[in-house]
Amino acid sequence: MRRLIGRAVVVMFLVISALPAVSGEIWTFYTGEAYLNAPEPSRTLYVAGMSDTLNALTDSGDIDAAWVVTCTQGKHSSELTAMFDRWLIANPALLGKSAPLLFLVALRANCLQ
Repeated sequence: MRRLIGRAVVVMFLVISALPAVSGEIWTFYTGEAYLNAPEPSRTLYVAGMSDTLNALTDSGDIDAAWVVTCTQGKHSSELTAMFDRWLIANPALLGKSAPLLFLVALRANCLQ
């Protein structure tokens, strides 16, 4: 059994390493502007990761932001991405700021109205 699992891991590694990158680049988002300039699939993945992280930190008690869970519950990452995109476009003076901070501010602005 151990040999079978070992072989499966090797095969998975070979297959994954042979796949090309989705867009040929690895995106990191330091600013709102960099986020907006990224291709759509990368933006949606970024927002999903931010949302999951904020929810996990809230659930674990590391941050006191129950509103994050309430705000994101039942929303698809594409909905959150559209919200973040709209908020950034409406606030162009902030595009040079940190994308993670801007996501939190946008989420708060759209959920605590």
